[in-house]
Amino acid sequence: MASVLERGDITFFYRPTVQAADATQVVPGIQSFFFVLSPAVRQFHRRVRVGRKRMPAPTGERFWAVVERVGSMQRVLGDVIEPEVYVTKTRGERYQPGARPIAQGCYAFVQHEDHTHLVYRVDLAEPDVPEELAIPEAASHLVLFERLDRTRGVWTTGGVPTRFDSEGEELVLVGVDTEPERELGIEVLPAAPAWS
Repeated sequence: MASVLERGDITFFYRPTVQAADATQVVPGIQSFFFVLSPAVRQFHRRVRVGRKRMPAPTGERFWAVVERVGSMQRVLGDVIEPEVYVTKTRGERYQPGARPIAQGCYAFVQHEDHTHLVYRVDLAEPDVPEELAIPEAASHLVLFERLDRTRGVWTTGGVPTRFDSEGEELVLVGVDTEPERELGIEVLPAAPAWS
């Protein structure tokens, strides 16, 4: 039996790699990848950075992630959305492009037996993004939480979405499926809009 614990909006972002400030040609690349969860019934947002710079594939890939910022949208995105120029001793003046949204949609945390899934459906995706960042239309990820009691291993399926409310909370996302409704046996997300 599956039950929805939380619903809301999800937006995926990436930050392009740092460039030389005087570069005449942009070098493509990904500096960081993260998503923002905006719960439907609460007035705050959570920024979650994924260590491998993309979402895990539905083949059981496991990627470490961390909750970086929690609060207003300004607090969550304020330090990454604007480009910046800075100077280093070894490389001189550098340019860090601002984070760019690449997809948005809805998400749900779903309790399924003794574990929690993060599922999402994308209803708007940017066409010109690096190929390795392609976000599937829908996906389900098993969430492994850092074990509070460290007596047996580091990760556990026992955890609740409110653990995402704490900055610095570490977790592991395991890619499970690209059809969450079929996998979980209930309708967990609104149907994708019919584009005309």
